[in-house]
Amino acid sequence: MNPITHIINDRNEARKLGDSNADTCFLALADKQGQASVRTLVLRNISDNRFTLFVNKTSPKWQLLQAGASYELLLWYPSMQRQYRVGGSMLEIDPTLIKTNWMRRPLGSKLLDHVYHSMSAQSSEIDSRNALVTEIARLRQTHKIDDMPAPEGVGGVELIATRIEMLDLNSDDRIHDRQIFRLHEDSWQATVLIP
Repeated sequence: MNPITHIINDRNEARKLGDSNADTCFLALADKQGQASVRTLVLRNISDNRFTLFVNKTSPKWQLLQAGASYELLLWYPSMQRQYRVGGSMLEIDPTLIKTNWMRRPLGSKLLDHVYHSMSAQSSEIDSRNALVTEIARLRQTHKIDDMPAPEGVGGVELIATRIEMLDLNSDDRIHDRQIFRLHEDSWQATVLIP
């Protein structure tokens, strides 16, 4: 059984059901001192055993990933009552692919990428929300919205899964189905876990 196929099928079904989590994921990181942090991100793509995320290079999460932080990706589809925990390695996406895909991003996200470049790094402290709104208004006036170029700092990663844990909460008796899948060479090996 290939857990990636299950994830893709569940994600597609969650989209059909209008699940607000269908295109999001939760990225947990731990730095070398063991300090944990978690963020909600847009899950851009799943293919083979690769999960694609766009991450601005000014962000703390980018710094942690570049420093070799441990990660776990959580996918939770409430409409399906199914959860997946994904672990493995990380690979930076080719910049040309990032620039191409950047053009598909919503306008607000594009403007924020420019804010990180022109004003301050993502997650940095600023004087007020009004300062942010003023900078976005300035960017709207100085850039052609239709062909706004991607600024430096736009990046992305592929999280390459070598371990996936599935928790299916659909049992009436509350004895849930929990399995862990480990990638050995090109084959996924499944083991049942006590929920």
